[in-house]
Amino acid sequence: MNILVTGGLGNLGSWLVNGLLDKHTVTVLARNERHVISHRNYRFVQADITQQEQLNQAIDCYYDVCIHTASYNEHFQLNYAKDALLINSLGTEFICQALARHGVGQLVYFSTFHVYGKSNGIVEESTPVNPINDYGLTHYFAEKYIEKHHRLSGLNYAILRLSNSYGCPTFKDSDKWYLALNDLCHQAFQLQQIQLKSNGLATRDFIWMGDVVEVVCQLLRLSQPLNDTFNLSSGVSYSLNQLVDRVQSAYWQEFGKKVKVTVNQLDKTPATNLFVSNEKLSAHINHKYHDKITSEAKKIFQLLVS
Repeated sequence: MNILVTGGLGNLGSWLVNGLLDKHTVTVLARNERHVISHRNYRFVQADITQQEQLNQAIDCYYDVCIHTASYNEHFQLNYAKDALLINSLGTEFICQALARHGVGQLVYFSTFHVYGKSNGIVEESTPVNPINDYGLTHYFAEKYIEKHHRLSGLNYAILRLSNSYGCPTFKDSDKWYLALNDLCHQAFQLQQIQLKSNGLATRDFIWMGDVVEVVCQLLRLSQPLNDTFNLSSGVSYSLNQLVDRVQSAYWQEFGKKVKVTVNQLDKTPATNLFVSNEKLSAHINHKYHDKITSEAKKIFQLLVS
């Protein structure tokens, strides 16, 4: 297949590219080529997804699949609401318009389970959408743009509402060190301690990026596009404290030392019990999800040492 990956040098995008290169021709679209990938099946094109003319020039042929991972999640940055709307929402609309010029077999879009705005209870695709942050809201707008193009021009698509993906960054200069597992490992390595801003009782669904890659590969092998929206989760939730335990174990295995952990005792937020269902997607994809938290934490420590 001829595959376009937006944000293909990013945290998740780079995992997808590495998983696809041996069997497919892969073109990465990004604002700049921060890293050069040497592979016979690899091509890089430069474009900002908020600039329609740049996209029109960069997307210069038919693609069997476009995997759209480019998004903006740096909620701690100034003007985040405005930039998230431009990149996550309008950027997706511009991608759809650019793809329409030469045609595309299907668009696989990575949305987020944050569209539901829930941190407790059961989350299914039928759960009402009620985003409580700009990240979830702007991704939901992007979903609506994709559905619009499906209605107007027959764009084939699969929207994947991803939970919390984890895995060792492909590149040491990753801009995603604030993500949960990355941050905990980075704290442990740099400070020999972990400081939690919360009591650590909140639970989240964590999915290994290797599983995400395999699910996408199976999607590409389906005989017909799904033209629907699915949760992409492991179906297993962990508290932050449980994640810390895994990081401590990995640190001990790598360095033979213990890591001091400080929990915010003033945080009286009760424990949550979140379950993000992947049953709908499992009707189409036969995949067993893996727990790789400890092994990926070890790889993160090895990356930090290098």
